Amino acid sequence: MQYYPIKELALRNVLITGAGKGLGRELARAFFDQGWQLFLVVRNEASQTELAEEFTTANILLSDVAKPDHELKLSAWLGDATLDVVINNAGAGSKGATLGEASAEQITSAFETNCIGVFATVKGAHKALLKSPSGMVVNISSRRGSLTMQANGAAKNSGCSYSYRISKAAQNMLTLCLADDLEDDGIRVAAIHPGRLLTDMASKDAHMTAQKSAQLISQLIINNKIKNKDYLCMETGTLAW
Repeated sequence: MQYYPIKELALRNVLITGAGKGLGRELARAFFDQGWQLFLVVRNEASQTELAEEFTTANILLSDVAKPDHELKLSAWLGDATLDVVINNAGAGSKGATLGEASAEQITSAFETNCIGVFATVKGAHKALLKSPSGMVVNISSRRGSLTMQANGAAKNSGCSYSYRISKAAQNMLTLCLADDLEDDGIRVAAIHPGRLLTDMASKDAHMTAQKSAQLISQLIINNKIKNKDYLCMETGTLAW
């Protein structure tokens, strides 16, 4: 396995999980084009090699956010690096939109990636975030994680799985817990619904490209438009928790 050592060449540093494809890959491109230093996390060697070829100055870690060793692996890899922004983009979904179709295994698997993986990433990156004068954590959430929308019937008959909705709602609670806990450290924590994206996990009403969403998200971050506890939507502006 080829190892890509830490390189800090730019003034602003961003870590992106799930950077191998889709929104994560487009976020990497958006920040790279703006001169940011990339810290990318992927879970397979093919993606690691592709990213190293496209982003020649990037730092790339091979790690699965859902695995028990991810937090310590990330922390050791970062070492004394500084992170200004952590974007938790790695996500998982499954089928099972009804009680009969859903399973405990599906829910557990999605929870490990969409919630525990986010927790482990933030914990592993905490020391690096503390070194930034304005650290920020952005969790890529979903409209389907909104309890308000669920209670109002917006997700009824949507075809969205139990596992995805439950794990994203848990991630939203984690976002709020982190926002309270890290506020005194000067670290903002927010959630973003990237829009109904035309990706591998697309909903039936998907219409936005990952590239467009990544441009919108990156500009919000670069222009310092995100506040602590924001729940933003790249289509409507904001969402209710």
